[in-house]
Amino acid sequence: MGLLVVTPDISYPHEVLSTPAREESATRFEVFVAGCSLCVKDSYSVATLPMGVSGPSGFGPSVVSTMARGGAVRFEVVRAYPPAKQSQQIFVMRATLLIKAGDGQLSPVATGLLDDEEVTALATAVAEISKRPSPRKAEELAPDMSEIEFHGGSLRFGVIRIKGAEVAYIQAGDLRSLRPPSALETTHALFLPVSDLPALHEVIGQVERRIRELRGQ
Repeated sequence: MGLLVVTPDISYPHEVLSTPAREESATRFEVFVAGCSLCVKDSYSVATLPMGVSGPSGFGPSVVSTMARGGAVRFEVVRAYPPAKQSQQIFVMRATLLIKAGDGQLSPVATGLLDDEEVTALATAVAEISKRPSPRKAEELAPDMSEIEFHGGSLRFGVIRIKGAEVAYIQAGDLRSLRPPSALETTHALFLPVSDLPALHEVIGQVERRIRELRGQ
C-alpha cells in the first residue's frame, strides 16, 4: 500500500504495541495525492449509517457512555487525479465517525480512509464476522472475552464479545498509534450493536457500486 503496506486482515487485537506517530502514508491514495503537485479531488456522498442508542451490560463506562450517546458514520467515495489526466484517477473510501453532542447535533470524532481495492475485503470481513455465533451465558467453555478485527488503511473494524454480551466497533485514525478498542476503554471509535452489521455490509456494498460506476464499469 504505497510506502507503508498495511495488509487488511482478520486477527485478534492487542498484539502490536502502539508507536508514537505514523511516519508514512497509510494508503495508496494519500501517497498519490502527496506526489501530485496539482491535483483534483472529488467527493461523492454514499450514505450515513446511524448508530442507535443502547447500553450493553458488562462493558466499561467509556463504551457504555459512547453507545448511550448515539452517533453515525458517514461514508463517501473520494476520487483524485491530475487535471486533464482523468485516466490516472484513484479512489478511496472515506468514513467519518460522528457522535451526538449534548444538544443532539452530530460532531465529528475521527476520519479514516480505505483504498478502493480493499473495500471488498472489508465487506467480506463484515459478513464473516456477523455470521459468528453470539456468546451464550450458560456455555461452560466460552472464553471470558473474544475479539476479532479487520484493519486496513486508517480504518479498523471489529467485534468484542464477553459472556452474554457483544458489541461491534469502527475505529478511524492512525492505526499505528491507536490501540484497538477494548471492553473497558476506547479511542477514536464508535460502537454499534452486532445486529446492525447487515446494514453496515449493505452500505459498504453501496460504496463498491459507486466506485464501479465512477470507473465506468
